[in-house]
Amino acid sequence: MIKIAIPKLKNRVAPCFEAASSFTVAVADNNRLISQKTVHCSGSEGYHRVRLMKLHDIDMVLCNGIGGFYSDLLHTMGLRIIGNLNGGISRVLRLYLSGALKLSESNPDISTRMSGTSLDELISWSRELFERNGYCVNPGPGRDSFLIDLVAEMICPVCGEKIRVAICCGAHTYRPDQEIREFHYTAKSEYNARVFISPTNPAAERFCREYGIEFIRSDKVGSDASDSSRQTIPILSGPIEGHEKVFES
Repeated sequence: MIKIAIPKLKNRVAPCFEAASSFTVAVADNNRLISQKTVHCSGSEGYHRVRLMKLHDIDMVLCNGIGGFYSDLLHTMGLRIIGNLNGGISRVLRLYLSGALKLSESNPDISTRMSGTSLDELISWSRELFERNGYCVNPGPGRDSFLIDLVAEMICPVCGEKIRVAICCGAHTYRPDQEIREFHYTAKSEYNARVFISPTNPAAERFCREYGIEFIRSDKVGSDASDSSRQTIPILSGPIEGHEKVFES
């Protein structure tokens, strides 16, 4: 089984991977097409497209042009790339499934994926952490805010109003500055607090401080976040927008 992504412009291969507003995501098995759908991507940053590949567990990218920086990121994530393709999406898929499209020697094998915490594992860990501390946790709002992996909610014990927390799970973060900046703007207006969860990453922690985002290390055994029974608002060290009085004492 393999998952294939093709940057899309109408029904043709888009000229540039990092500028594509949508992708065809296809699933194939034994050179047979199993399913196919369109996935949309908002925002102008090429990093959004890289993140989208990770979210959809893509194995292979078939594209026309792609910048060297983004190609390197995808290779580091273990994805294979066949570039310089043009024409209709259906035609390119047929060529690939027939074996007519070949990888260049510079493409790493899929078995070289980075080891460590996967995004799914990190989301599961984060959900358990917040639920264990009394939050109601739901999936993020979807494609328009795909950097928000989870939304945690609880009633404030001080004022009785709802606290909404946007959670971004960093997993393997290659450009924490871009990811955290985009998360900041995505979650800026509709949430009382924002949390970025990642294995130890000093750069990510620094950027979170700059943007007022709570940073939680998923690999810190015995962290304060995992035992917050003494906090008025579990996990969060504050301040929380609209609930500043909680932290005044």
